[in-house]
Amino acid sequence: MDARQKRGQETKRKITETAIAMFHERGFNNVTVDEIIAKTNTSKGAFYNHFTSKHEVFAEQFKEIDQFYVDHIVPRLDAKQPVLDRLALFLDLQMTYIQNDIGWDVTRTIYEQELSTERSSYFLNPDRPLYGILLELCQEGVDNGEFKPGYTAHEIVTVLIHAMRGVLYNWSLNRGRISLKDEQRVLFGVVLEGLKRSEL
Repeated sequence: MDARQKRGQETKRKITETAIAMFHERGFNNVTVDEIIAKTNTSKGAFYNHFTSKHEVFAEQFKEIDQFYVDHIVPRLDAKQPVLDRLALFLDLQMTYIQNDIGWDVTRTIYEQELSTERSSYFLNPDRPLYGILLELCQEGVDNGEFKPGYTAHEIVTVLIHAMRGVLYNWSLNRGRISLKDEQRVLFGVVLEGLKRSEL
């Protein structure tokens, strides 16, 4: 990477970090591209060289969240533990991170933006690291016979993702006034118990 490319990467990083901090502080809809440019002391040309819109900057939040799962949650999962126990721990750590570090307003904004019909949703991107983590765990659980027979790993991941979206959406509707950690424990306790092979 030459000096020009390094400067470009540094500008992109500065715009991303500043914009996301502004979204957290003031709300996505209350921040304009011009304000991001002014705050970062860059230009419109520099901004649009890296991003087509402020939504694309906001989409970097998804990558940060998924990277957190890869870097900080997956290493805490003990491969000697049953898959169902690892899934329960992953979900607990995931929701704790979202509640404490992301917050309900950013979560609400994520859902709001992903419902737009003007662009494809990152939620549906099959290459998301989140899906890869869950699929690997669930395939191991299917192979080990931990789940009820008749379910594929993809079907189990679909159930988990739908439940995940539901609990996050409900938390956002309640404006963070309920405990996401407590809500997820109840919901996923029922879901995982329902997927568990009965003789286990």
